[in-house]
Amino acid sequence: MMIKQVKLLVAIMLLLGTGIYAQQVYPTFSKTLDNGLKVVVCEKPGGNFVQTEVWYRVGSKNEVDGIRGMAHLFEHMMFRGTDKFPGDTLWKSVRKVGGYLNAYTTFDRTVYHQNIPKNYLSNMLEMEADRMDKFKVTQEILDIEREVVGEELLLGNNNWYRKAISKRYEGLHPKDHPYSVDIIGYLEEIRKFTAEQCRAFHNDFYSPNNAFVLVVGDIKHEEVFTICQKYFGPITKQRTIKEVDSLPNLFDHKVVEEKIELGYPLQIYGFTYPRPAVASEDVFALNMFVDLMFSTENSILNQRLVKIDQPLASVIISNSSTWSMYPTTGVIDIVMDARPGNARVKKIVRAELDSAAVNGVDPQLMNDYIEALSAKLMLGSYTAENVASQLGMAEFYFNDVNVAFKEVAYYKAVTMEDIKRVAAKYFSLDKVRVINMLPPQ
Repeated sequence: MMIKQVKLLVAIMLLLGTGIYAQQVYPTFSKTLDNGLKVVVCEKPGGNFVQTEVWYRVGSKNEVDGIRGMAHLFEHMMFRGTDKFPGDTLWKSVRKVGGYLNAYTTFDRTVYHQNIPKNYLSNMLEMEADRMDKFKVTQEILDIEREVVGEELLLGNNNWYRKAISKRYEGLHPKDHPYSVDIIGYLEEIRKFTAEQCRAFHNDFYSPNNAFVLVVGDIKHEEVFTICQKYFGPITKQRTIKEVDSLPNLFDHKVVEEKIELGYPLQIYGFTYPRPAVASEDVFALNMFVDLMFSTENSILNQRLVKIDQPLASVIISNSSTWSMYPTTGVIDIVMDARPGNARVKKIVRAELDSAAVNGVDPQLMNDYIEALSAKLMLGSYTAENVASQLGMAEFYFNDVNVAFKEVAYYKAVTMEDIKRVAAKYFSLDKVRVINMLPPQ
């Protein structure tokens, strides 16, 4: 190991050992072009590679009946090129210079990201701008990529757990809720998509006023602004479709306790509960409570159910998004061997939830949570990819990249009274429903 690496490791160990954590804050700048595209640049020193990302404010929440699954399909189709950069030019050019690229789709967003040599930045942004502006949906591209997505959907259904949670998902939200359909959509609708429908989707949602560009690395913001102005500035199309104005109240939606066949010799209790949108004042307290109760290695229910001499459960899995644009239904899966007597697991969970609503949790758990989060963010701040992810989430959900540098402070501000309040509000007996997932009888 090189001397500099040893020194860095020692410094990190000293910080961790003394409980002193400081999330690295890098100079970050933003500029909005005349067409509405926001450009965010984080000047993170060191390294010859930069992280470039384009975040589009479109996901499965923007779909309507008849085009369910289109947002995810576009994640695939956008790699098929343009007239200027045809076919797999994008893939080959990035890989040729030693970079990598990928994309992902959620209910709320679609993100295209690359890690590339910084001297290739202008080329990368030119290609991103071209596929934002001039990507053309041909019948051939549509046919190829919906076949790929169809295979992905069918393969997912061959996985016993994926198939079960997909079936369960249908009942988690009211029918007219933006998250009522799973991201991948319905195969029967995907097979009927037309090129015209796809072009309309791209023209509206893949618009500069519905996106932001994020660049993190050893680069100057003025240079990035100039490049983005050159390539993205001339794009004139605008998003016109608005987000939904009203939503069904999830607190009024009752997820019926039901039985779902797993197709595997295990039993799962899926504990469902309402989660607020990211704009809620409860979001940080609720995130902390769910982690302390269910999700972390030393969480209360891990200690009660999993980490005991004769475990009552194998693992606890959180199937919930930490942040979401709209209120949603969170799910905690407790996975167990299928055996008589599992009902006592529900009683233990209910008792711990009720206790937390009245008494809170051990203050030391809250302190440990903050220290672990601080350490995670500090260590993550050494890579451009992690920094970009934090900044992107802050910009997307809060329209403020600085939230990324304040996350620890927000969690530190959570009080014991906050913990009691969210436990009572979101995990009361009338709010939690349990979906019992069983092996074939």
